[in-house]
Amino acid sequence: MKFFYLFVPVFLLLTVVACDVDTDFVTGNAVQLRFSQDTLTFDTVFTSRGSATRSLKVYNKGDEPVMIDRITVAGETGVNYTFNVDGFQGPEARDVIIWGGDSIFVFVEVEVDPTEPTNISPFIAEDLLLFETGDVQEGVVLLAFGQNANYVNGFNRGQFFRITCDNGVATLPQDLPTVIYGSMFIDSCVVQALPGTRIYFHGGVQRNDQVGGNGFFNDGFIFTQPDGSLQLLGTLEDPVILRTDRLEENFLDDPAKYRGLILGPGSRNNRLEHTQLLNAIIGITLDSLAEVSIENSTIAYSGGPAISAYQSRVTVDNSLFHSNFGNAIQFVKGGTLNMRHTTVANYGVDASALVLTNFTCDDSGNNCLAANMTANIRNSILSGSRGSELIFLDIFEGSELDAFNVDINNSVVRTDQGFLDAQSGLFSDFYTAICDNCLNLEFSDPMFIDISADDYQLDSLSIARDLGRFLPDLPLDLLGVDRDTDTPDAGAFERVDL
Repeated sequence: MKFFYLFVPVFLLLTVVACDVDTDFVTGNAVQLRFSQDTLTFDTVFTSRGSATRSLKVYNKGDEPVMIDRITVAGETGVNYTFNVDGFQGPEARDVIIWGGDSIFVFVEVEVDPTEPTNISPFIAEDLLLFETGDVQEGVVLLAFGQNANYVNGFNRGQFFRITCDNGVATLPQDLPTVIYGSMFIDSCVVQALPGTRIYFHGGVQRNDQVGGNGFFNDGFIFTQPDGSLQLLGTLEDPVILRTDRLEENFLDDPAKYRGLILGPGSRNNRLEHTQLLNAIIGITLDSLAEVSIENSTIAYSGGPAISAYQSRVTVDNSLFHSNFGNAIQFVKGGTLNMRHTTVANYGVDASALVLTNFTCDDSGNNCLAANMTANIRNSILSGSRGSELIFLDIFEGSELDAFNVDINNSVVRTDQGFLDAQSGLFSDFYTAICDNCLNLEFSDPMFIDISADDYQLDSLSIARDLGRFLPDLPLDLLGVDRDTDTPDAGAFERVDL
């Protein structure tokens, strides 16, 4: 018996040594792995601290054994993902062997406390399980619900879902945030968000064969179809907020995290009241004959325009557009813009505050379609970093009555000589025939309290002070402050000196 106990360890030792000496492993960049799935989804909505385990298989389809240098979790969200692979317990495993034509199991566990703050446990806890071989790094996506919320489309990234209610009204929940993972279509339904509703978009570039072309598109949008409407009905005390689902502090002002709102052709009865629309690629896109009314709202930190309209009707009152990294408001092929007591602050970007055109052309520039452009702007501010913050383009160059009809009163604008000379001086009479009682903002003029801090309330010496004409149906500013009934200020904010 003594000999037996001595013999077994020696035999095993010799076997292991023989394997280490005689076996040539494929390593580094030559390793080619295959995975049973590209995403591990932990689709339990946790109502208290809990964990769930999922598994995947990693295949070596070659004849030779391979060695994976390192397996680890990227740790992108702060949520606790752990794994076990072939007997190795994470957070890290090194020199993992898969024999030729064989596979290994990887077990991944997530622990979530949905009561944690969102900067610790976000709504969508997305991470990566990384496999490193040489200079090559491959990843399997890890997805879990991180917070208690209304997840209206589960984990269907890049997938479309539709809300219908037989021409009735569907109301989003107020007690929990709504997280949109994928994109929402509204058909034969009015979807409403009442005071205090929070809507978070996951976004990202995704692929779906329904899109056409190569199938790639920007995910994370709400699309109203002809018989669908979206009404975001906040209050001053409890606004409706739409933004990225990344709620860490460094994402608060991060642009272009999801696609935004798309009001499809003919969609009407769309309203934003006391709404904050943040972090979209384009805040609101309007297709032909769509309509929207925007009141007491803010659209900011978009990767492109706050509003991009194609032959549509837009009404804006008492609102603020800032930090939009494109033309803040742009109209293509005409439409109607009615805007009052609104501040457009387009700083830090080589784009314009307002672009109005009455045509669109194909790529050749030879085939163009036109439609009337009408704009009526009162008591507003159109400002930014460029020498001119206005672009007007009339395809008829003034020869067609009502084809390009713009009227601006009691407002601050920024123009330069290039704007006045454009189209053979078509708008050279801008300050006498188009913009009545307007001020042309110079770079040295005082305007806002602090642009660098995104504070667009008026400086005590702002040239927008006392410039407006009182409008009885807009007695309060964006913050609920009473406007001066004799000489109100231009823009969304009324200056109050203490």
